[in-house]
Amino acid sequence: MPADPIASLATTRGLLRLALPFAAVSGLGYFLHFINRLFLSWWSTEALAAAMPAGFLAWTVQGFFIMSAGYLGAFAGQHHGAGEPREAGAMAWPMMAIAALAGACSLALIPCRHALVGMFGTEPAVAAAMAELFAWYMAETGLITLSAGLTGFFGGIGRPGIVLVVSLASCALSIVLNHWLIFGGLGVPALGITGAGLATLLASLATAATWLALLFAPGMRREFATWSGRNCDPRRLWRFASYAMPRGATEVLEMLGFLVFNGAVSHLGTQPLAAHNLVFSIYLMVMVPLLGLLNGVTVAVGQAVGAGRIPVAEAVIRRGAWITAGVAAAAGLAFGLAPDLVLSPYVAVDPADPASAARWRGLLDLARPLMWLAAAAMLADVIQFAFRCGVQGAGDTRWPLVVLTVCALLLMGLPAAAISAVQQAGTWPAWAGSPLHWCWAVFTGYVWVVAGVMWLRWRHGPWRAMSLREEKEEGGRRKEEGR
Repeated sequence: MPADPIASLATTRGLLRLALPFAAVSGLGYFLHFINRLFLSWWSTEALAAAMPAGFLAWTVQGFFIMSAGYLGAFAGQHHGAGEPREAGAMAWPMMAIAALAGACSLALIPCRHALVGMFGTEPAVAAAMAELFAWYMAETGLITLSAGLTGFFGGIGRPGIVLVVSLASCALSIVLNHWLIFGGLGVPALGITGAGLATLLASLATAATWLALLFAPGMRREFATWSGRNCDPRRLWRFASYAMPRGATEVLEMLGFLVFNGAVSHLGTQPLAAHNLVFSIYLMVMVPLLGLLNGVTVAVGQAVGAGRIPVAEAVIRRGAWITAGVAAAAGLAFGLAPDLVLSPYVAVDPADPASAARWRGLLDLARPLMWLAAAAMLADVIQFAFRCGVQGAGDTRWPLVVLTVCALLLMGLPAAAISAVQQAGTWPAWAGSPLHWCWAVFTGYVWVVAGVMWLRWRHGPWRAMSLREEKEEGGRRKEEGR
């Protein structure tokens, strides 16, 4: 343990010690879906075309709850930094209320799955696959919301090793279950899409059960009062919800822009949609762990703010931006310089079927130019998330909600919809090339604008004077701790 654990957060080693387990657990959340997409790409082209839109539609529901619950890490971090372990433990209960609400709401949407996927206007076989995947994703929402909240909690109280071990074990279980249930074996028939969904649900159930066992372990009950501090305190619930829900709502409302964007791409045809899904799957394979690492920045900023160490919080944000930008730049070079190598895991050509080879060649021809655009977007994406997660760690969650929602709709969703409309009307000029490439150029430009906006908020915003800790009456005067 460093002599000054708060100051150590501003070093590369100290920040990575806290944040790398968050990268691992975010990789788990994506890996459950990435493995689905990888194996389903071997199962059929229709399954691959369905996977990404179904995931985006599910995240529109899940994102609010998962990101709201995960914000427990900032609360736990600030209370841990201030030396208030019992209050950190008590804050886990409002999060569990959000997880229960997440499970109820998502299960209620399953009967509406066919109507919801109908907005994408895809071919019937793709739409049926999307509906089934969406139903499985909804079934796991409550479980992964609970896991996200408790991941944040254990990271916030300075237990990153636990986060790492649980996430690695869960990833291993997910891989085994996905391959077994999709392709069959040991007496189980090949289940295809159904197997992918079932594997994801079972892995999520095992992970949530593990987190609950750890939360209520004897040592945790003694130090953090995780059971004796159980509560339905409306003030504590309101304090948590008033900061956490804008954090979650940012994901939902920003995702509306992505839904419009993906809806526009889905109308370009099955082959462009499959190419888009292919590149975006690989893009997310790099981005999701980096975004998880930046969630660790949120927790580290929370600990520094709780301890009253604002200069340390500033240094944490800067270092998080540099680390993730370096990784994104290196991955982007691989995307641009060796696209076929990066795309090759998804290519499943049947040597006996010339039509299969032709389909995959056409898909790769569409995907290669997207890889350079993905590289440029990835660099901007980690920069904007670094500054966003940093200011949110102090409690600045409402301003990003408004700004990011407006930018996503006006700068990404609507321009992509206009491109798709021109292409469907048959007036797309031949000299302009593929409409899919123009949609991705719009996405890349949007991300760079948001990166600039979030840098300005970090540089000049009021986050340095914010705190998530409870206001208390002391000596007849009202004061807010940690300011």
